[in-house]
Amino acid sequence: MPARSARLLPALALAGLGGALAPAAALAHDGTAAESGDILVALTTWSFDAPGVVLTLIAGGVYWWGYRRLRAAAAADPAPSGVQRFHFSRWRPAAFGAGIALMLLALVSPIDTYSDDLFWVHMLQHVLIVMVIAPLLLLGAPATLALRASSPRVRRQYVVPLLNSRLLQVLLYPPVAILILVGAIWIWHIPALYDAAIDSEPLHFLEHATFLSGGLLFWWLIIGVDASHLRPGHIARVAILIVAILQNLALGLILTSLGEAVYESYARLEGLREWGPSALTDQRIGAGIMWVPGTMMFAIAVLVIVYYWAEHETFRSRRADLLRDLDERAGRPVYPQPSDRPTHR
Repeated sequence: MPARSARLLPALALAGLGGALAPAAALAHDGTAAESGDILVALTTWSFDAPGVVLTLIAGGVYWWGYRRLRAAAAADPAPSGVQRFHFSRWRPAAFGAGIALMLLALVSPIDTYSDDLFWVHMLQHVLIVMVIAPLLLLGAPATLALRASSPRVRRQYVVPLLNSRLLQVLLYPPVAILILVGAIWIWHIPALYDAAIDSEPLHFLEHATFLSGGLLFWWLIIGVDASHLRPGHIARVAILIVAILQNLALGLILTSLGEAVYESYARLEGLREWGPSALTDQRIGAGIMWVPGTMMFAIAVLVIVYYWAEHETFRSRRADLLRDLDERAGRPVYPQPSDRPTHR
């Protein structure tokens, strides 16, 4: 493994810590209203969520280190002619990198700066974390990369036991994974907890960590990239997504139909700024973001699963037709389904 790759992780961590200590960086969630609603000012008002940025950079560094290690191992031990040994697609690191980039954008851009002042901006941040960032990270197949890039000792003692652990299997049990995500969304939107997270940096970090964890568990079941003993079938995945859509619509409808602003933090900040929508209008815009873009991501996932389900059924049908044709040509008994064929050992 090149020395540069070996030093990548600590370098990224130091860079993140250095940025956190830089005096020019604004502190995230300092409890003050954003300076202006002018679009140019908004686009140049950046914050810095130090814990989230550091952890995000570490995650990205570890993934890139593993990918470089896997590539180096493949180059050092080339496969025989006509055999492809390196099966980790290059688009997977691109997907993971896009997830890391969006996470950094959500934590340091004006999205984070204005999330304390406008409910709809905060809602946009949450939708990004759960509906976009979590699926992109999982499309990078981090568990598969860990299995292939780790040394035999690390794989045997740490990676495999972790992936086969009872705790992970419980968390990936479909009803549990759904309950964690739905529970996180509904509990953190209770006004008292939501306002407390706005006023407390550690609690706000915990809120984002809960959303990301719940999103990762949920989309692990849906995307189906990394191996899992409890991955549901196509019908079950569609059912899971429909449940997610319904709860999303329900919460959005509740927030839209309320006749007053229920989040005290935003109602209080409404009196401190001379720009932007009223607290009630802001709340309804945020509910619309949860309702439309948030639900749309679940709906797109349903369409993708239905497409691959149809492809799978088409393949099975063609396979059955081919086997029946071969049986007819060979004079063997023709079975209606391939599963009816006797097995010979």
